[in-house]
Amino acid sequence: MTTKTLHRPAVPWSRIAAFLAVTFSGIWAAGAAAWFNGGDLHGDAAAPILMIAMYTPTLGVLVTAALTGELRRPRDLLKQTGVLPSRSLPGVAGYSAVGLLLPPLLALAALGVSSAAGGFAFHDPLPLGGLASMLASQLLIFPLGMVLTFGEEFGWSYLLPKLLPLGLWRGLLISGVIWGVFHTPFTLQGYHYPGLPGGLAVLAFTTASVLLGALLGWLRLAAGSIWPAVAAHAAANLIASAFPAILGRPVNVADAAFHASLSGWPGWLVMAILLAVLVVTGQFRKLAV
Repeated sequence: MTTKTLHRPAVPWSRIAAFLAVTFSGIWAAGAAAWFNGGDLHGDAAAPILMIAMYTPTLGVLVTAALTGELRRPRDLLKQTGVLPSRSLPGVAGYSAVGLLLPPLLALAALGVSSAAGGFAFHDPLPLGGLASMLASQLLIFPLGMVLTFGEEFGWSYLLPKLLPLGLWRGLLISGVIWGVFHTPFTLQGYHYPGLPGGLAVLAFTTASVLLGALLGWLRLAAGSIWPAVAAHAAANLIASAFPAILGRPVNVADAAFHASLSGWPGWLVMAILLAVLVVTGQFRKLAV
């Protein structure tokens, strides 16, 4: 009787290196443009720069795929990145709905944790009219939000499968760290945590990216499609981030993002709890990797 030994495929380090070189060169160029533009990352003038920045991972994919010949097989590339789903459309639609709802629900839970810790004060009564108006306006521009988040997720959905030979959790951890560090040129300019020193801000955002990235990775792999992760990323950017200003006020305004948001420590806690629930219920064991 012959015993067959199964080997994991090798990690394509040269392709990963090429992808990261192009992606990070692009995001640092965008960060430099924002700095030379005056560093006002929340003004109208910064919007085109931020939009371009979100497509630097896509640029990384296209350049790498052109150099390696993957671009000559576009259908294979689209399947590999999940643009063309590998599973049924109803399943993709179901996970996309989960992706849409998950960040807002986690953001609400994070505000609850922050409130219990004395970091956030909910309005009394809650401004339900303002909340409904915000949700309606954000859902109207949600397709545009997905177009923008696709620019990032296409890159991460190219990267993650190439890291999976290292093991699922190592792949998720490394891709999450890369996602967080990717934002460094803007994080250092105060985009995510204006009240934190630059180095701590990068560390904080990388922590949030690892946790949220693991959830997006679960959606991506469970659905066999990029679209649930795109929807979840857009929901985090457009809806979850808007809750604090609508529902109440942070107690410490200077460190509001760190103490009262999904990307702050309360968000880390609720995301870690959800990940633990998914692990205990076997959701990660079901992933096809």
